[in-house]
Amino acid sequence: MPGSQTSFLTCPVFEALLEGTRGGGKTDALLMSFARFCGRGFGEHWCGALFRLTYPQLADVVAKSKRWFFSIFPGIKFNESDYKWTWPTGEILYFRYGATEDDYWNYHGHEYPWLGFEELTNWKDLSFFEAMQSTCRSSFPGMPRMIRATCNPFGVGHGAVKERYKIGVVPSGKIISEDGRERVRIHPSIYENEHLLTADPEYLNVLKAIKDPNRKKAWLLGDWDIHVGSFLEGVWDASKHIVDPFPIPSSWTVWKAMDWGYRAPYAVYWFAMDPDGCIFLWRELYGAGEKAGQGSMENAVDVARKVKQIEEHDERLGYTYRLNLADPSIFSKNGTDRSIGQIFKDNGVRWLEAWNARGSRVNGAQEIIRLLAEDKLKIFKTCKHWLRTVPGLPPDALNPEDVDTTVEDHAWDATRYGVMRRRRRPDEDNLDDGDKETMLIDKDGNHLVRA
Repeated sequence: MPGSQTSFLTCPVFEALLEGTRGGGKTDALLMSFARFCGRGFGEHWCGALFRLTYPQLADVVAKSKRWFFSIFPGIKFNESDYKWTWPTGEILYFRYGATEDDYWNYHGHEYPWLGFEELTNWKDLSFFEAMQSTCRSSFPGMPRMIRATCNPFGVGHGAVKERYKIGVVPSGKIISEDGRERVRIHPSIYENEHLLTADPEYLNVLKAIKDPNRKKAWLLGDWDIHVGSFLEGVWDASKHIVDPFPIPSSWTVWKAMDWGYRAPYAVYWFAMDPDGCIFLWRELYGAGEKAGQGSMENAVDVARKVKQIEEHDERLGYTYRLNLADPSIFSKNGTDRSIGQIFKDNGVRWLEAWNARGSRVNGAQEIIRLLAEDKLKIFKTCKHWLRTVPGLPPDALNPEDVDTTVEDHAWDATRYGVMRRRRRPDEDNLDDGDKETMLIDKDGNHLVRA
């Protein structure tokens, strides 16, 4: 089809993503991306692997490949047990699956000049996708090399894909150059697929009739500013909850919270509450590494110095941070002379234990939902990692009342500590006299902290 399919099949860029609405012909284009180089004289050296997240998910793409390949390439053979196409001229296309970065080792040392990934947003992160790129190589002279992927704008990997291809920042068709390699995304629409609309005119009405507004935007319009299936679906509204930065008045209550990480990202957020009880996340310090979900591997001394430097002028502006909450695990020594909490304290940043007792995750999640539903939680648009990770967090598969803790949930945890600041239950024996003076006891005997 003219338009996005033609652009995808003729794209000279090493990595290309075909993303957009349902019915845009993405799977067909992915298959043809490999097939168009068959019979060009490369023979068995033109070898590809097309991946789905799980083995059962391969069934649909295999079925589509059979409808095309048997009619286009006389003599082609499909091995049902090995899920492998072999062309009469020697080319080979494998259908494979892989879920995590560890699955890469099943393919370590392999050589695939063509790699395809169907429904890229099905992967919760892009670690497997990125690891597999090292196998996209060929020792055969003049061999084209390419990575091709497709997806709709929803799924557990929605945020990771949106970030990698800078969707909403870089327009479709514009090449992104990073780390010496180029990538691009191409946006198809169902309205380009006149074959489908003619053969099945009711399909468009099916998409238009979807009740869920987010799913409808994703499948009918290819809109990436939605979070279908996310934990916050139904309460998160970017138009209401994201605000432009403004000076925080010194009369407002201010505090901060941290979720510590070294190999995983650390997340520090500064909170402010206005006289009406609306909480603003107005400042962010996030330790992100080069890969999604990877930490910057900064030690506690360096992070403490960053926090001190950021707050250097806050006292002059009238801000007083009487409450700084962090994951209680940072106060454990675990065989070392000093805990992470002590290292921070020695470098001028004192943390108190956030409430992290039994039930705290679910209660904290409900508090975030309540604040968003009541329009009492606002995020400065400068908190880019919060906005990148939190709105699209999926629910936990075993506990739908909590987010999936296997994805990048560090900004979420720091937020949870911050909004539950009056529910913390620190061990008084670990606090010095200055800390104890800030503590109160509520009518139920729970420890509270003076904000």
